[in-house]
Amino acid sequence: MMLEILLVFLLPFAAWAGWYAARVSSRHGEKRRSRQLSNRYFQGLNYLLNEQPDKAIQLFTQMAEVNRDTVETHLALGSLFRRRGEVDRAISLHQNIISKRNLDEQQRTMALLELGEDYMRAGLFDRAEKLFSELVERNIQTPSALSNLLDIYQQEKEWEQALDIAGRLAKVDPASRAVSMCHFCCELAEAAFDGGETELARKYLGQARRHDPESVRVEMIHARIAQASGDSEGAMSHFERIAELDSDYLHDILQSYFETAEESGALDRAREHLSKWTEHYDGVTALLKQASFIEQDEGGVAAAQYLSQNLSTRPSVRGLQHLLTLRDTAPSASAAAESVLQAVTEGLLRSQSIYRCSHCGFSGHSHHWQCPSCRTWGTTRVIRGVLGE
Repeated sequence: MMLEILLVFLLPFAAWAGWYAARVSSRHGEKRRSRQLSNRYFQGLNYLLNEQPDKAIQLFTQMAEVNRDTVETHLALGSLFRRRGEVDRAISLHQNIISKRNLDEQQRTMALLELGEDYMRAGLFDRAEKLFSELVERNIQTPSALSNLLDIYQQEKEWEQALDIAGRLAKVDPASRAVSMCHFCCELAEAAFDGGETELARKYLGQARRHDPESVRVEMIHARIAQASGDSEGAMSHFERIAELDSDYLHDILQSYFETAEESGALDRAREHLSKWTEHYDGVTALLKQASFIEQDEGGVAAAQYLSQNLSTRPSVRGLQHLLTLRDTAPSASAAAESVLQAVTEGLLRSQSIYRCSHCGFSGHSHHWQCPSCRTWGTTRVIRGVLGE
Protein backbone atom coordinates (compact mmCIF):
# COMPACT_ATOMS: atom_id res chain seq x y z
CA MET A 1 0.00 0.00 0.00
CA MET A 2 2.79 2.37 0.86
CA LEU A 3 4.51 1.47 -2.43
CA GLU A 4 1.38 2.35 -4.40
CA ILE A 5 1.06 5.69 -2.58
CA LEU A 6 4.75 6.40 -3.21
CA LEU A 7 4.35 5.64 -6.93
CA VAL A 8 1.39 8.02 -7.15
CA PHE A 9 3.61 10.83 -5.92
CA LEU A 10 6.84 9.81 -7.70
CA LEU A 11 5.42 9.25 -11.20
CA PRO A 12 4.26 12.89 -11.69
CA PHE A 13 7.57 14.11 -10.27
CA ALA A 14 9.48 11.80 -12.58
CA ALA A 15 7.47 13.02 -15.55
CA TRP A 16 8.14 16.66 -14.62
CA ALA A 17 11.81 15.92 -14.04
CA GLY A 18 12.06 14.22 -17.42
CA TRP A 19 10.33 17.16 -19.14
CA TYR A 20 12.58 19.66 -17.37
CA ALA A 21 15.72 17.70 -18.20
CA ALA A 22 14.68 17.47 -21.85
CA ARG A 23 13.96 21.18 -21.96
CA VAL A 24 17.32 22.02 -20.42
CA SER A 25 19.02 19.62 -22.82
CA SER A 26 17.16 21.16 -25.73
CA ARG A 27 18.18 24.64 -24.65
CA HIS A 28 21.78 23.58 -24.35
CA GLY A 29 21.55 21.93 -27.76
CA GLU A 30 20.07 25.05 -29.33
CA LYS A 31 22.70 27.20 -27.70
CA ARG A 32 25.41 24.84 -28.86
CA ARG A 33 24.02 24.81 -32.42
CA SER A 34 23.60 28.58 -32.34
CA ARG A 35 27.15 28.96 -31.07
CA GLN A 36 28.46 26.66 -33.78
CA LEU A 37 26.45 28.54 -36.42
CA SER A 38 27.73 31.86 -35.14
CA ASN A 39 31.32 30.64 -35.18
CA ARG A 40 30.99 29.36 -38.74
CA TYR A 41 29.25 32.55 -39.81
CA PHE A 42 32.06 34.76 -38.49
CA GLN A 43 34.62 32.38 -39.93
CA GLY A 44 33.02 32.91 -43.33
CA LEU A 45 33.04 36.68 -42.87
CA ASN A 46 36.71 36.48 -41.93
CA TYR A 47 37.41 34.68 -45.20
CA LEU A 48 35.64 37.49 -47.06
CA LEU A 49 37.57 40.21 -45.26
CA ASN A 50 40.84 38.44 -46.04
CA GLU A 51 39.91 38.18 -49.72
CA GLN A 52 39.44 34.41 -49.68
CA PRO A 53 36.02 34.22 -51.40
CA ASP A 54 36.38 30.58 -52.46
CA LYS A 55 36.73 29.40 -48.85
CA ALA A 56 33.85 31.68 -47.83
CA ILE A 57 31.59 30.23 -50.53
CA GLN A 58 32.46 26.67 -49.53
CA LEU A 59 31.67 27.35 -45.88
CA PHE A 60 28.45 29.29 -46.53
CA THR A 61 27.23 26.63 -48.95
CA GLN A 62 27.64 24.00 -46.22
CA MET A 63 25.27 26.08 -44.05
CA ALA A 64 22.54 25.16 -46.51
CA GLU A 65 19.40 25.49 -44.46
CA VAL A 66 17.68 28.83 -44.91
CA ASN A 67 15.91 30.10 -41.80
CA ARG A 68 15.69 33.27 -39.77
CA ASP A 69 19.08 32.61 -38.20
CA THR A 70 20.95 31.93 -41.45
CA VAL A 71 19.23 34.21 -43.95
CA GLU A 72 21.83 36.98 -43.57
CA THR A 73 24.56 34.46 -44.36
CA HIS A 74 22.75 33.38 -47.52
CA LEU A 75 22.16 36.99 -48.55
CA ALA A 76 25.88 37.68 -48.15
CA LEU A 77 26.66 34.58 -50.20
CA GLY A 78 24.33 35.69 -52.99
CA SER A 79 25.90 39.13 -53.02
CA LEU A 80 29.32 37.49 -53.26
CA PHE A 81 28.18 35.37 -56.22
CA ARG A 82 26.96 38.54 -57.96
CA ARG A 83 30.23 40.39 -57.41
CA ARG A 84 32.14 37.41 -58.82
CA GLY A 85 29.99 37.49 -61.94
CA GLU A 86 28.11 34.28 -61.09
CA VAL A 87 24.76 35.97 -61.54
CA ASP A 88 22.79 32.78 -62.27
CA ARG A 89 23.85 31.29 -58.93
CA ALA A 90 23.00 34.54 -57.14
CA ILE A 91 19.52 34.59 -58.72
CA SER A 92 18.85 30.95 -57.78
CA LEU A 93 19.99 31.52 -54.21
CA HIS A 94 17.90 34.65 -53.69
CA GLN A 95 14.84 33.03 -55.27
CA ASN A 96 15.29 30.12 -52.86
CA ILE A 97 15.38 32.51 -49.90
CA ILE A 98 12.19 34.26 -51.04
CA SER A 99 10.37 30.92 -51.32
CA LYS A 100 10.82 30.14 -47.60
CA ARG A 101 7.75 30.79 -45.46
CA ASN A 102 9.54 31.05 -42.11
CA LEU A 103 11.13 34.45 -42.83
CA ASP A 104 9.90 37.77 -41.53
CA GLU A 105 8.89 40.56 -43.91
CA GLN A 106 12.13 42.52 -43.54
CA GLN A 107 14.25 39.50 -44.44
CA ARG A 108 12.07 38.71 -47.44
CA THR A 109 12.30 42.33 -48.59
CA MET A 110 16.09 42.31 -48.37
CA ALA A 111 16.13 39.16 -50.50
CA LEU A 112 13.86 40.86 -53.06
CA LEU A 113 16.20 43.85 -53.26
CA GLU A 114 19.16 41.54 -53.77
CA LEU A 115 17.28 39.63 -56.45
CA GLY A 116 16.49 42.89 -58.23
CA GLU A 117 20.18 43.79 -58.26
CA ASP A 118 20.93 40.32 -59.65
CA TYR A 119 18.51 40.98 -62.50
CA MET A 120 20.15 44.35 -63.18
CA ARG A 121 23.60 42.78 -63.27
CA ALA A 122 22.29 40.15 -65.68
CA GLY A 123 20.78 42.83 -67.92
CA LEU A 124 17.23 41.66 -67.18
CA PHE A 125 15.98 45.21 -66.70
CA ASP A 126 12.32 44.37 -67.30
CA ARG A 127 12.31 41.87 -64.42
CA ALA A 128 14.23 44.22 -62.15
CA GLU A 129 11.92 47.11 -62.99
CA LYS A 130 8.83 45.02 -62.20
CA LEU A 131 10.26 43.85 -58.88
CA PHE A 132 11.36 47.31 -57.70
CA SER A 133 8.08 48.86 -58.86
CA GLU A 134 6.14 46.36 -56.76
CA LEU A 135 8.23 47.25 -53.71
CA VAL A 136 7.54 50.95 -54.28
CA GLU A 137 3.80 50.32 -54.65
CA ARG A 138 3.81 48.38 -51.38
CA ASN A 139 5.82 51.22 -49.77
CA ILE A 140 8.59 48.81 -48.75
CA GLN A 141 12.25 49.86 -48.89
CA THR A 142 11.10 52.73 -51.06
CA PRO A 143 14.35 54.79 -51.25
CA SER A 144 16.45 51.77 -52.22
CA ALA A 145 13.89 50.56 -54.75
CA LEU A 146 13.56 54.04 -56.24
CA SER A 147 17.33 54.42 -56.55
CA ASN A 148 17.55 51.14 -58.41
CA LEU A 149 14.68 52.14 -60.69
CA LEU A 150 16.47 55.40 -61.43
CA ASP A 151 19.59 53.46 -62.46
CA ILE A 152 17.49 51.26 -64.76
CA TYR A 153 15.75 54.18 -66.46
CA GLN A 154 19.03 56.02 -66.99
CA GLN A 155 20.63 52.95 -68.58
CA GLU A 156 17.59 52.48 -70.80
CA LYS A 157 17.47 56.23 -71.55
CA GLU A 158 13.85 56.43 -70.39
CA TRP A 159 14.16 60.07 -69.38
CA GLU A 160 10.48 60.70 -68.54
CA GLN A 161 10.47 57.81 -66.06
CA ALA A 162 13.87 58.83 -64.73
CA LEU A 163 12.60 62.37 -64.15
CA ASP A 164 9.55 61.05 -62.30
CA ILE A 165 11.62 58.78 -60.04
CA ALA A 166 14.21 61.49 -59.37
CA GLY A 167 11.38 63.83 -58.40
CA ARG A 168 10.15 61.33 -55.81
CA LEU A 169 13.65 60.90 -54.43
CA ALA A 170 14.09 64.68 -54.36
CA LYS A 171 11.38 64.90 -51.71
CA VAL A 172 13.90 63.34 -49.33
CA ASP A 173 17.00 65.23 -50.53
CA PRO A 174 16.17 67.94 -53.11
CA ALA A 175 19.69 69.35 -53.51
CA SER A 176 21.29 66.04 -54.47
CA ARG A 177 18.85 65.45 -57.35
CA ALA A 178 18.65 68.93 -58.89
CA VAL A 179 21.54 68.56 -61.35
CA SER A 180 20.51 65.11 -62.58
CA MET A 181 16.88 66.23 -63.00
CA CYS A 182 18.11 69.19 -65.04
CA HIS A 183 20.02 66.83 -67.35
CA PHE A 184 16.99 64.55 -67.72
CA CYS A 185 14.99 67.56 -68.90
CA CYS A 186 17.81 68.50 -71.27
CA GLU A 187 17.79 64.98 -72.75
CA LEU A 188 14.07 65.34 -73.36
CA ALA A 189 14.56 68.82 -74.82
CA GLU A 190 17.21 67.63 -77.27
CA ALA A 191 15.02 64.70 -78.35
CA ALA A 192 12.08 67.04 -78.89
CA PHE A 193 14.18 69.55 -80.84
CA ASP A 194 15.70 66.83 -83.03
CA GLY A 195 12.16 65.63 -83.69
CA GLY A 196 11.06 69.06 -84.86
CA GLU A 197 9.07 69.93 -81.71
CA THR A 198 10.75 73.20 -80.84
CA GLU A 199 8.08 74.47 -78.46
CA LEU A 200 8.13 71.22 -76.49
CA ALA A 201 11.92 71.51 -76.31
CA ARG A 202 11.59 75.02 -74.85
CA LYS A 203 9.10 73.70 -72.30
CA TYR A 204 11.57 71.06 -71.12
CA LEU A 205 14.34 73.67 -70.97
CA GLY A 206 12.13 75.79 -68.72
CA GLN A 207 11.78 72.83 -66.37
CA ALA A 208 15.53 72.20 -66.53
CA ARG A 209 16.33 75.79 -65.60
CA ARG A 210 14.05 75.55 -62.55
CA HIS A 211 16.08 72.58 -61.35
CA ASP A 212 19.45 74.22 -62.09
CA PRO A 213 19.35 77.96 -62.90
CA GLU A 214 23.05 77.98 -63.80
CA SER A 215 23.15 75.03 -66.16
CA VAL A 216 25.56 75.42 -69.07
CA ARG A 217 23.78 72.67 -70.98
CA VAL A 218 20.47 74.55 -70.90
CA GLU A 219 22.17 77.59 -72.47
CA MET A 220 23.81 75.43 -75.12
CA ILE A 221 20.50 73.91 -76.22
CA HIS A 222 18.88 77.34 -76.21
CA ALA A 223 21.71 78.58 -78.45
CA ARG A 224 21.12 75.66 -80.86
CA ILE A 225 17.42 76.46 -81.04
CA ALA A 226 18.12 80.16 -81.58
CA GLN A 227 20.58 79.45 -84.38
CA ALA A 228 18.15 77.09 -86.09
CA SER A 229 15.37 79.66 -85.94
CA GLY A 230 17.57 82.49 -87.25
CA ASP A 231 17.71 84.34 -83.93
CA SER A 232 21.39 85.35 -84.01
CA GLU A 233 20.98 87.90 -81.22
CA GLY A 234 19.48 85.26 -78.95
CA ALA A 235 22.15 82.72 -79.85
CA MET A 236 24.96 85.14 -79.05
CA SER A 237 23.37 86.03 -75.73
CA HIS A 238 23.23 82.37 -74.78
CA PHE A 239 26.86 81.81 -75.82
CA GLU A 240 27.92 84.81 -73.74
CA ARG A 241 25.95 83.46 -70.81
CA ILE A 242 27.84 80.15 -71.12
CA ALA A 243 31.19 81.96 -70.96
CA GLU A 244 29.96 83.82 -67.88
CA LEU A 245 28.83 80.62 -66.15
CA ASP A 246 31.93 78.56 -66.91
CA SER A 247 34.81 79.83 -69.04
CA ASP A 248 36.08 76.26 -69.56
CA TYR A 249 33.37 75.90 -72.20
CA LEU A 250 34.89 78.62 -74.36
CA HIS A 251 36.75 75.85 -76.17
CA ASP A 252 33.39 74.35 -77.21
CA ILE A 253 31.48 77.48 -78.17
CA LEU A 254 33.99 79.97 -79.55
CA GLN A 255 33.82 78.90 -83.18
CA SER A 256 29.99 78.81 -83.25
CA TYR A 257 29.90 82.14 -81.43
CA PHE A 258 32.00 83.91 -84.05
CA GLU A 259 30.22 82.23 -86.95
CA THR A 260 26.94 83.56 -85.56
CA ALA A 261 28.50 87.01 -85.02
CA GLU A 262 29.74 87.18 -88.63
CA GLU A 263 26.35 86.10 -90.01
CA SER A 264 24.54 88.77 -88.00
CA GLY A 265 27.08 91.57 -88.48
CA ALA A 266 27.90 91.68 -84.77
CA LEU A 267 31.62 90.99 -85.06
CA ASP A 268 32.61 94.10 -83.08
CA ARG A 269 30.46 92.94 -80.17
CA ALA A 270 32.05 89.48 -80.33
CA ARG A 271 35.60 90.85 -80.43
CA GLU A 272 34.87 93.06 -77.44
CA HIS A 273 33.80 90.02 -75.44
CA LEU A 274 36.83 88.07 -76.69
CA SER A 275 39.18 90.74 -75.31
CA LYS A 276 37.59 90.37 -71.88
CA TRP A 277 37.73 86.58 -72.03
CA THR A 278 41.44 86.49 -72.88
CA GLU A 279 42.15 88.49 -69.74
CA HIS A 280 40.43 86.05 -67.40
CA TYR A 281 40.48 82.72 -69.23
CA ASP A 282 43.79 80.86 -68.82
CA GLY A 283 43.17 78.46 -71.72
CA VAL A 284 44.70 78.89 -75.16
CA THR A 285 41.60 78.82 -77.43
CA ALA A 286 40.60 82.44 -76.82
CA LEU A 287 44.26 83.50 -77.01
CA LEU A 288 44.70 81.96 -80.47
CA LYS A 289 41.48 83.53 -81.72
CA GLN A 290 42.67 86.93 -80.55
CA ALA A 291 46.06 86.34 -82.22
CA SER A 292 44.33 85.58 -85.52
CA PHE A 293 42.49 88.91 -85.36
CA ILE A 294 45.73 90.75 -84.53
CA GLU A 295 47.43 89.09 -87.51
CA GLN A 296 44.51 90.13 -89.71
CA ASP A 297 44.58 93.75 -88.49
CA GLU A 298 48.27 94.42 -87.78
CA GLY A 299 50.24 91.62 -89.43
CA GLY A 300 52.21 88.55 -88.42
CA VAL A 301 54.88 90.41 -86.42
CA ALA A 302 52.30 91.87 -84.03
CA ALA A 303 50.54 88.53 -83.73
CA ALA A 304 53.83 86.72 -82.98
CA GLN A 305 54.73 89.33 -80.38
CA TYR A 306 51.30 89.00 -78.76
CA LEU A 307 51.56 85.22 -78.65
CA SER A 308 55.12 85.14 -77.33
CA GLN A 309 54.22 87.52 -74.50
CA ASN A 310 51.22 85.50 -73.41
CA LEU A 311 52.69 82.05 -73.98
CA SER A 312 55.67 82.89 -71.78
CA THR A 313 53.36 82.84 -68.75
CA ARG A 314 51.05 80.04 -69.93
CA PRO A 315 53.03 77.83 -72.32
CA SER A 316 50.99 75.59 -74.61
CA VAL A 317 51.77 73.08 -77.37
CA ARG A 318 48.88 74.43 -79.45
CA GLY A 319 50.16 77.96 -78.91
CA LEU A 320 53.66 76.92 -79.95
CA GLN A 321 52.30 75.28 -83.10
CA HIS A 322 50.44 78.49 -84.06
CA LEU A 323 53.52 80.57 -83.35
CA LEU A 324 55.58 78.39 -85.69
CA THR A 325 53.08 78.99 -88.51
CA LEU A 326 53.87 82.72 -88.29
CA ARG A 327 57.55 82.29 -89.18
CA ASP A 328 56.99 83.03 -92.89
CA THR A 329 55.37 86.40 -92.21
CA ALA A 330 57.27 87.23 -89.04
CA PRO A 331 60.94 86.15 -88.86
CA SER A 332 61.01 87.13 -85.18
CA ALA A 333 58.51 84.34 -84.52
CA SER A 334 61.33 81.77 -84.71
CA ALA A 335 63.19 83.33 -81.80
CA ALA A 336 59.96 83.62 -79.84
CA ALA A 337 59.10 80.01 -80.65
CA GLU A 338 62.42 78.83 -79.20
CA SER A 339 61.66 80.55 -75.92
CA VAL A 340 58.12 79.11 -75.82
CA LEU A 341 59.45 75.68 -76.80
CA GLN A 342 61.79 75.76 -73.82
CA ALA A 343 58.89 76.66 -71.47
CA VAL A 344 56.62 74.00 -72.99
CA THR A 345 59.32 71.32 -72.66
CA GLU A 346 59.99 72.23 -69.04
CA GLY A 347 56.28 72.15 -68.27
CA LEU A 348 55.83 68.74 -69.89
CA LEU A 349 58.77 67.27 -68.02
CA ARG A 350 57.57 68.67 -64.70
CA SER A 351 54.15 67.08 -65.12
CA GLN A 352 55.47 63.78 -66.47
CA SER A 353 55.94 60.84 -64.10
CA ILE A 354 59.35 59.18 -64.20
CA TYR A 355 58.56 55.73 -62.79
CA ARG A 356 55.65 53.32 -63.27
CA CYS A 357 54.67 50.05 -61.59
CA SER A 358 54.46 47.27 -64.20
CA HIS A 359 51.94 45.41 -62.01
CA CYS A 360 49.23 48.03 -61.32
CA GLY A 361 50.27 51.10 -63.36
CA PHE A 362 50.91 53.42 -60.41
CA SER A 363 53.26 56.22 -61.49
CA GLY A 364 55.23 58.96 -59.79
CA HIS A 365 58.46 60.92 -59.65
CA SER A 366 60.24 58.68 -57.13
CA HIS A 367 61.45 55.12 -57.31
CA HIS A 368 59.98 52.64 -54.79
CA TRP A 369 61.22 49.12 -54.26
CA GLN A 370 57.72 48.30 -53.01
CA CYS A 371 54.86 49.86 -55.01
CA PRO A 372 52.86 52.22 -52.71
CA SER A 373 49.65 51.22 -54.49
CA CYS A 374 49.66 47.43 -54.96
CA ARG A 375 52.46 46.63 -52.46
CA THR A 376 54.25 44.47 -55.01
CA TRP A 377 58.04 44.31 -54.70
CA GLY A 378 60.49 45.10 -57.49
CA THR A 379 57.94 46.13 -60.14
CA THR A 380 58.73 49.87 -60.40
CA ARG A 381 60.57 50.74 -63.60
CA VAL A 382 61.64 53.93 -65.33
CA ILE A 383 59.20 55.07 -68.02
CA ARG A 384 60.50 54.93 -71.58
CA GLY A 385 59.26 56.88 -74.59
CA VAL A 386 59.07 60.41 -75.98
CA LEU A 387 58.54 61.97 -72.54
CA GLY A 388 60.50 59.32 -70.65
CA GLU A 389 63.89 57.61 -70.67
